[in-house]
Amino acid sequence: MGYVCCHKRQPEPAMHCSLGYSMHSCWGGWVLACMHFSCVVARCVLQLHNILHSFQQLLKLLQCPIVFERIPVLLPCQHSLQAPLHLLYGHLPLQNIGIIAHNPLFVCYCSGTGLLDAMSQLPLDQQYVLMCLPVMGQKHVLMLPPTDGQWLQPLSALAAALCRVETFYDSMGGLIGYQLKSLQLILAASNCQANSEAAAAISNGNSSSKEPSNGTAATCNNGTSNAASNGTTVPVTEVPANSLTDDQAHVTYHVPPGLDLAGEGGRQLGVRAAAQGLLAMPYLSEILPVGGAGDRLGLKCEITKDCLPAAMLPYCGRTMMEGLIRDLQAKEYLYWHLTGTQVTTPVAIMTSDAKGNHARIIGLMEKNDWFGRSPESFRLFRQPLVPVIDASDGRWLLIKPLQLVMKPGGHGAIWKLMHDEGVFDWLQRQGRSAALLRQISNPMAGVDTTLLALAGTGFSGRRAFGFMSCERVVGAAEGMNVLQEHKVWVEDSSHPEGGTWQYEYAITNVEYTEFERLGITDQPMHEGSSHSAFPANTNILYVGLAAARAAVEKAIAAGGGDVLPSLIFNLKKKVKVLDPFLQGEREVRAGRMECTMQNLADSLTTRTKQPLTTAGSGGKLLQQLDALKTFMVYNMRRKVTSSAKKKRDPRSPHIHQTPEGAFYDLQRNAWQVLQRCGMRDVPAVGDVQEYLEHGPGFIFLFHPALGPLWDIIAQKVRGGALMEGSELVMEVAEARLVDVTVDGSLLIKADNVVGHVESAVSKPSSDGNGRYSNNKGNSSSNGRLEYSAVNGRVHMMNVTVQNIGVDWHHPGNVYWQHKVNRHEACRVLLHGKSEFEAYDCKISGNQIFEVPDGYRMIVTSGSVTGSLSIQLLPLEGDIPTWEWRYSMEPSGAVVLEFARNTSLDLWSSPLLAAQRQSLQDEEEVLHFVI
Repeated sequence: MGYVCCHKRQPEPAMHCSLGYSMHSCWGGWVLACMHFSCVVARCVLQLHNILHSFQQLLKLLQCPIVFERIPVLLPCQHSLQAPLHLLYGHLPLQNIGIIAHNPLFVCYCSGTGLLDAMSQLPLDQQYVLMCLPVMGQKHVLMLPPTDGQWLQPLSALAAALCRVETFYDSMGGLIGYQLKSLQLILAASNCQANSEAAAAISNGNSSSKEPSNGTAATCNNGTSNAASNGTTVPVTEVPANSLTDDQAHVTYHVPPGLDLAGEGGRQLGVRAAAQGLLAMPYLSEILPVGGAGDRLGLKCEITKDCLPAAMLPYCGRTMMEGLIRDLQAKEYLYWHLTGTQVTTPVAIMTSDAKGNHARIIGLMEKNDWFGRSPESFRLFRQPLVPVIDASDGRWLLIKPLQLVMKPGGHGAIWKLMHDEGVFDWLQRQGRSAALLRQISNPMAGVDTTLLALAGTGFSGRRAFGFMSCERVVGAAEGMNVLQEHKVWVEDSSHPEGGTWQYEYAITNVEYTEFERLGITDQPMHEGSSHSAFPANTNILYVGLAAARAAVEKAIAAGGGDVLPSLIFNLKKKVKVLDPFLQGEREVRAGRMECTMQNLADSLTTRTKQPLTTAGSGGKLLQQLDALKTFMVYNMRRKVTSSAKKKRDPRSPHIHQTPEGAFYDLQRNAWQVLQRCGMRDVPAVGDVQEYLEHGPGFIFLFHPALGPLWDIIAQKVRGGALMEGSELVMEVAEARLVDVTVDGSLLIKADNVVGHVESAVSKPSSDGNGRYSNNKGNSSSNGRLEYSAVNGRVHMMNVTVQNIGVDWHHPGNVYWQHKVNRHEACRVLLHGKSEFEAYDCKISGNQIFEVPDGYRMIVTSGSVTGSLSIQLLPLEGDIPTWEWRYSMEPSGAVVLEFARNTSLDLWSSPLLAAQRQSLQDEEEVLHFVI
């Protein structure tokens, strides 16, 4: 059973900006109603009154009829700087910063210090944003002098950060608009919270009540997914997208339809969709929002102890950023195998200055020589940091004099930034029409068919926006995907009734922080289930670039906050800050205005004259839903998302959204891969408690280019066994393991996994903002990765690897970082173009097989029982001794054919044993026995 929540749109309180308007009239009625509620609600009312009072004072200050008479001597050139601000409710033209300079608040709090002298040395735009602070009620930001008495440098840094806020939020009034909108969101959230608590108090007093807390009964209808909530909502947007009045609009949420890869027959659906995604590779790009601060991870540099962003988390032995690039290269390598053509996918990366994120990402890229890609194939653009606001009084938090607590304002900023920074143009010039978007904290998004199936479904259907979704646990702190039905009244003078009802549909997201405000009750899909009726939003997205760009440009032209999707202010989190006024730490309920990238889908609606759901059919979704601009693909959770967002409390058994949890799910997926490979013995990963106490039952890690599709891996690894407590690591793409038993540790690592690096002719130069160009004549170590057969290869048949392996009791083991201590291991190191082969033998104890570039090593059983015979031969020519030949069947399945050349037969055929012996005596052949 699915759930539908329907509610008439309620208008938000209009906060007019005229001096004669009094908000206390509506406030008084609300207070009288709240007198019947509990004392808990009464405290909320008091808190809300304080916020409202601050908001009123701000409005009055901004409307003071200050007449601009002359430009102060302090600001001799400011008559040329126009700063028109179009606020959300009214138009307050502050036509010159001289107006603020005359404001008594500004003069009172800024004179008599070195502040004005320092300010006069700043550019005009920086002077303006600093002058706005006292007028906005943020005079405390300028009240504390620097400890060394030097104002200029910290004042300039503060002003530069605020100028970025001013520029980015220009469509809603700049810096002042940001504060106004934030206060409005705080008011709305606090008002909703007080109403909810009051309604809950009434509900608790009436035990016979069976209705949701919002007073409207939810209706149940048949759906097509398994996941989340139900309730009645006030829509997030203040003004309907169709510009109709609120009393003419209704919104209903349905369980969204989608391509189900987890259900019966889902594997074949995934194969077909992934094939379409592969064929679309030349037209795809990737967008990576990596600017998050990652505060909950508590990540610090081991050497400098500096705080690090989430992109630097060392997951499985490499940063999260490196993991995302590896996933991308695996898809490109598979495309090269199938077509013989190399594609280089352009990657747009949204960074921020949080914890030095932007500089660290550039440093990581340069350290890794841009992962063998041209720097011009990346475009880095910075997300502005915004002030964190105390929800009790609307004041901005400080951590030291002239230094605000600032954090990224939500990943929804990405669309406007892509417009402002020319990223849409950059992608269009490279012929890209769509993009995949994934978050840095989710290493599971590249698993098997997940990303390719999403891309294939969106690209083949020419869709505008798509979601990769999965099951969601009731009460989880994550958003839900919904099919939003918006019933709108369209005026039509030719119609007898003056208009008609029409319907707008979009599969979109409702954020978990909005459930309460929207009146949504999180309910299970059926009695006794822990899963919600609606699926989870995972922020793995497909976006049609033309549609996204058109939506952004339309929103910018309209003005206001529509260009920032689904603005929210999360009041559920507390922040600990070192208050410079109190000279100590304090904890406050605070946040910042955020927007969500996934809610761009709200503006990508499809309008119909008839509803696509009918009450008579129990809400069953009709076939016309295939014509929607938006879509959803559904799969089991551990193949879609397992994020590493927060540090695990060592006292807690909970691992959800922690690096430990992400690694646990990675090994659960590995178990399924090995089962598909036909291994006869694969130990269980163990339950969470066993995993935390003793580690996983095994470790299996591999380079994504080994697949990335699991069906490909199952053709490269066949049979064999991985014994309890064993470890198999395959940092190689070209491998064939047949009946290989690992009892201990087998570590295979190739320097060249997917090809070789061509030397670069010139060194790309950077403008410091993530844009690169080639300047001829400069030398560089930076080269371009060419997908080719010049790589490391391993071929093992009927081999047993036995050693003591991992020391599972060592206290220094950190499994999610792949920092493990070993007693013994068998290591195969492949340098450059090299090959390792082992046949019909048992490799025991601590062994290292290192194959030089241009050589082939063959290991077989020696003449003495328990010994090994090892031959090291030079490779001749450009063709490897064996290769996989890829082809795609009409069903979309990728089929591999193992192909040898004659040089391999020379060493594998018993008929040529005599020739083998004679060749062993030649100089270039090294032969020794272990």
